[in-house]
Amino acid sequence: MGDMVVESGTAAPCDEQSAPDDCPQCGTGPETYTMLRGMYKFDVDLARSIVSDGREPLALDIEDVKYALEWSVIHEPHLDHVDLTYPGIIAHYWYPDTSGELLHGTVLIDGHHRAAKALQRNVPFYVVVLTEAESKKVTLRSPEVGVAME
Repeated sequence: MGDMVVESGTAAPCDEQSAPDDCPQCGTGPETYTMLRGMYKFDVDLARSIVSDGREPLALDIEDVKYALEWSVIHEPHLDHVDLTYPGIIAHYWYPDTSGELLHGTVLIDGHHRAAKALQRNVPFYVVVLTEAESKKVTLRSPEVGVAME
């Protein structure tokens, strides 16, 4: 499971005043999150738009923060200027087991650098959770449907 990648794009919300111009994680453009060697792909920009509705952030359990980071590549210089006032985003996903039964899980699709910074500072890391329907909207690719979810 260890190849979750945040593709370059809008990246984590940064403190623009302290972010260096050459930070590769602070780029602009579309951002997606892929996991499991590209089997899943999520539209992070759409997810951010959906959760801008004012929903209440929840503090993520520290063990869950550590688990999310266990599978992530963290660029240490980026931590200095990520903005912890933006919560991470959790999406639902579904996957077929070997018998074909559809199983359900959740995954942090946005906020890994903020989670790492919160863990370093020993402060809570907050997330917002997409509904199952919202998660399907932001899922661009998954194995249960081949290419895209409706």
